[in-house]
Amino acid sequence: MKRLSGVLALAAAIIPFAASAQDGGVWAYSCDHFLYGACLRVPTGMSISYESPADFGIHEVLKEQRRVLLVYEGDAPQPPSPGSSIDLKLTLPDYQLSGYRTAEGDSTRYDIFVKPGRSGVMPLHLIGTATGASQRKDLAAAVGSFRVCSFKRNHSSQTLTCPRQSVWGKPLAEWVDGLPEAAAVSE
Repeated sequence: MKRLSGVLALAAAIIPFAASAQDGGVWAYSCDHFLYGACLRVPTGMSISYESPADFGIHEVLKEQRRVLLVYEGDAPQPPSPGSSIDLKLTLPDYQLSGYRTAEGDSTRYDIFVKPGRSGVMPLHLIGTATGASQRKDLAAAVGSFRVCSFKRNHSSQTLTCPRQSVWGKPLAEWVDGLPEAAAVSE
C-alpha cells in the first residue's frame, strides 16, 4: 500500500509538469485529431467536436464549453472582411497560409486561410476570437498545433501522412499571442 501511494504521489507531481510542457510547445507533439488534409494536437484541457452539415466539415476546439477555435474544411470558406489586409503570410510547397487580425469591440478576431496549390485538396478556414490574455493563450495553443498533411488515395486505399511537428505552429502561436510577426516559413 505504501508503494502504491508513493507511485500515485509521483504521478501527481509529474502530470502538471507534462501538461504545462505540452502547452508551451504544442507544435512539437504529434497530432491526435485529423481532418481531410490536416491535423492538430488537442491542447491540454480542451476537447474537439465535429459536425458535417453538408459537403463540408466543422471542427470546434472547446475549453469548458467555450469555442476556442473553429476549423471549416470545405470549398466555400468565408472570405476576409472587406478592407482587411493580410497580417501574416506563411508558405510551404503546395500550401499558402494567410492570417487576418480584426478588432471587434473588446475582442480580436483571427481568420486563418489555408489554400492548397493543387486540386483535390480542400481549403481550410480557421476562426478564433479572443478577449484578454487567457483566451489569446488558449487560441495560440490551438492554432500552434495545426499542420497540413499529405493525402494520397488510389482505387483501393487512402493514406494521410502528417508531419510529427508543426512547421507553422510556433509562428502561428506567436502571431496570435501578439509577439513579433513570423517570417515566411518553408520546408
